Amino acid sequence: MSNLLSVIVPVYNNASYLRQTLASILHQSYADIELLLVDDGSTDESLSICEEAAKKDSRITIIKKENGGVSSARNCGLDRAHGEYIAFVDGDDCLDVEMYKEMLSVMKKEKADIVNCRVIKEGSFSPIPYTTCDILVSENPRDCLSKKGHFIDSSLNKVYARDLIGNTRFDENISYSEDKLFVTEILLKATRMALMDHIFYHYIQHKDSLSWKDTYEVWEGNFQVNKQIYDWIRARNDITPNIKSSVFRGYVKSIIALLRYDVKYRKEKKYKETLELYHDDLCRFMKETSLSFAKRLEYKTYISSYFLASIVHYYFKRKK
Repeated sequence: MSNLLSVIVPVYNNASYLRQTLASILHQSYADIELLLVDDGSTDESLSICEEAAKKDSRITIIKKENGGVSSARNCGLDRAHGEYIAFVDGDDCLDVEMYKEMLSVMKKEKADIVNCRVIKEGSFSPIPYTTCDILVSENPRDCLSKKGHFIDSSLNKVYARDLIGNTRFDENISYSEDKLFVTEILLKATRMALMDHIFYHYIQHKDSLSWKDTYEVWEGNFQVNKQIYDWIRARNDITPNIKSSVFRGYVKSIIALLRYDVKYRKEKKYKETLELYHDDLCRFMKETSLSFAKRLEYKTYISSYFLASIVHYYFKRKK
């Protein structure tokens, strides 16, 4: 059992995509897997598809629960997992067949407690053959928080040592950017991370996915996550200035995203409350951050006044 990999899949109304997702996991060249399918109160045929698959493959365990969101489902899976290693997959995404074999090989060879691969976003699954790739190993995983191009914020393109996760869980009170919060907490306590320069994880984009929705809950959740990470990072003495600066920029950009939403949907009162509450941080950002002329002008209009932001970003666009 020492090499067992627990793959946790939250399932909620994924019937249209679930069979392909399950096939890509069960056909992995690494066979020592337990697949935990956490049905989060699905109202379509998802549970039936899970039960059909479980009859054919004894590695599948189905966990049924009332709807509580993806974080709740992942946490439920973590509490039931038996593996020495942990991985997460969304119920509508796909994996290349060599993903876990190669990532676990790197984990053992490099004595890493977390391994990361690259991700591709696509409308439908198109497998990518594995070829030997470059591997970057960091003994300061927290320094990878600002690394671009590797989907560091995602929980899905990784294999974790179970001991690294420990009692860390997803925050069930947020519904957007929950991955980023979880991964940041993990990287702050990780001791060795390997980044594989190869695409294994296929993020399949669908029109009905949460990431496509322009709602206040999405942007508020994004802000709360970035603020919590900023509060964590600025209080620590073992974080480099570059990482602190990157985290601060992410935090302030999440404030600007809230202001942008308020202007777009004509929420003047909320706009003014947000602007007043975070005025000092916005001013510091504008003073310290290197921006292109166009981006500086865009941000400046959003943080100057509701009237100016509305004229520039709403009135003229509406007139077109």
